Amino acid sequence: MTRRAMIQKWILYGLCALALVLAEGLLLVRVEFWGVHPFLLPAIAVIPVTLERDEAALLFSVFFGLVCDLLSPVTGLPCFYTLAFLLSGALAWLLSGRLVAAGLVCSLAATAVSLAVCSLLHLAVLAGSQPVDASAAAMLAGKEALLSLPLTVLAHYPFRKVCLATQRD
Repeated sequence: MTRRAMIQKWILYGLCALALVLAEGLLLVRVEFWGVHPFLLPAIAVIPVTLERDEAALLFSVFFGLVCDLLSPVTGLPCFYTLAFLLSGALAWLLSGRLVAAGLVCSLAATAVSLAVCSLLHLAVLAGSQPVDASAAAMLAGKEALLSLPLTVLAHYPFRKVCLATQRD
């Protein structure tokens, strides 16, 4: 793949991520079920990693986390999304390369792992500043995962389309 084609591919992935972030920010924040909102950011970070399975995809998840940290910082840990998506991306890379074939099932599994990493890291940040009920946090994380995972199916297809379109080059 030429350098130009690689740059175009990652620009297309970035545009897909931007469209999904806008959809989450404009539409999905209005959806509330069981007291939680869908959370697509972990899916956006790990789906390209499962499809591409290379170092550039891992860098995409790190830079996506950096952008998320700059746009919506988490109190208590300035680099929350960067760290969470780095760990999630590395786990997704291992998952897609060794355990599950790349595709929709792999994207769902990687998103579930990423949601768990984000929840555990958020629990650790909260536990450092105040007492936290772990069972309530686990219940909240479970509800969020049940609401977010079906939407991962919809998030998978634009990234898959970019992957297939750029592999032909």
